[in-house]
Amino acid sequence: MYELARITCEEVIPSVILFIDHELPDEAQYIVFEIHFQQCPPCCQVMEHERTSIELMQNRLRSSCNEEVPPGLHQRIREQTQRLSEENQERFISQRTVTEISVPGFASIQITQEFTQHIRHDF
Repeated sequence: MYELARITCEEVIPSVILFIDHELPDEAQYIVFEIHFQQCPPCCQVMEHERTSIELMQNRLRSSCNEEVPPGLHQRIREQTQRLSEENQERFISQRTVTEISVPGFASIQITQEFTQHIRHDF
């Protein structure tokens, strides 16, 4: 845990991104960091610079990754999903194995194993 009077710039700077992203381990650290930023203009400037940089990158990504969906794609997906939900919603696969072990003059043992697998598609 950080103590209010003892937190240094060297402890704050490596965790600036965690502070900005609200990923510090506990609420007490947020308070300690906020107090440090209020009392330390250089660290506050670093934090604000990082926050601005992150916001600029996020805005750039949002604007550049906003592509149009090809015409008809939504309809094709709906049709395929509907078709898959109508066909073969349930299916059973059965397998039977018979093993016979015999020792001439003594005994004969027959082992039968049955395996059924239920496959269900939910859409």
